[in-house]
Amino acid sequence: MGLVTLRGGGDGGAGGAGGGGGAERGAGRTNPTAAAAGGVTWPSGANANPPHDLAGWERWLGRRTDVAVVFTVRDSWRKIVADDWPLSGLRPDAYPGKVSIAQPLFPQDGNEAACARGDYDANWATFGRTLVRNGRGDAYVRLGWEFNGDWFWWYPRDTATWRTCYQRVVTAIRSTSPGVRIDWNVSAHRDAMPNGDNIWAAYPGDAFVDVVSIDAYDSYPPSFTRASFDAQCNLDSGACTVARFAREHGKRFAVPEWGVVRSAGGGADNPFYVQKMYELFQANRANLAYEAYFTATDAGNVQSSLIDPPSNPRAAQRYRALFGAPPPRTPTPPR
Repeated sequence: MGLVTLRGGGDGGAGGAGGGGGAERGAGRTNPTAAAAGGVTWPSGANANPPHDLAGWERWLGRRTDVAVVFTVRDSWRKIVADDWPLSGLRPDAYPGKVSIAQPLFPQDGNEAACARGDYDANWATFGRTLVRNGRGDAYVRLGWEFNGDWFWWYPRDTATWRTCYQRVVTAIRSTSPGVRIDWNVSAHRDAMPNGDNIWAAYPGDAFVDVVSIDAYDSYPPSFTRASFDAQCNLDSGACTVARFAREHGKRFAVPEWGVVRSAGGGADNPFYVQKMYELFQANRANLAYEAYFTATDAGNVQSSLIDPPSNPRAAQRYRALFGAPPPRTPTPPR
């Protein structure tokens, strides 16, 4: 996601790992026998930057969220590393869940070579202190998220230099916030980075990563069948691949952004995608650090909204049935 309401540009495509039945082609016609029973047994959340109302989302869902995903303003070092916003509104006394914060590796006038030399180390040490000051020293920090796309300026030009930059940033943040959890994040549907290297060439090493994650949206192409879903899930930049890599490297798996997509290239109001993502989370729940639905209403975004307005009503119904509070149990009358 981008600043305040603009998403970061992740595409879609994840979910074959959970099994489940297929679907006929068409956003709403899933196999009713394939629907999993609802209920969330892992950390589940949503994006929380204004104007999105996280409290309103929780009221609609019927339960509290476990994770709030936020993004800093990123047009200066001060706003990236020193400002209390948006963490000030999500201190533990105000929000009991965890926080995941997306951060660029440097402002737009920076570069990976200067970062790799250590020119920005002091700034990132400041950010660690900002986390601690706001009671979020244990935050998930999604450094250089969606680096395999070309929509942000921090994508690798020279992959080895970029890795060194990443390692220096992690070391600097940990120097002042040792409890931080570093989240190395890719975008689905992008096996190669803009420089032509495979995305996994940018992995900075196990010592510098706590969580391996993916942003997965139902677009380019959308998924209407199990076969297409599973094929995308097992790409180099697919959610199944990311989940497997995380497990093999002793890291937690996460999906900080996911959702249906009504804008160009998306599957529109596609409850099948919601179903398959639920199955993915179920299959990986033992190692799932968190997942968060990204709801956006603005015309220049993915238009993934499930409420206010409910522009994807079928997906909203499926999401609420699967991810919402379970219905109250009817007491069994005594015999």
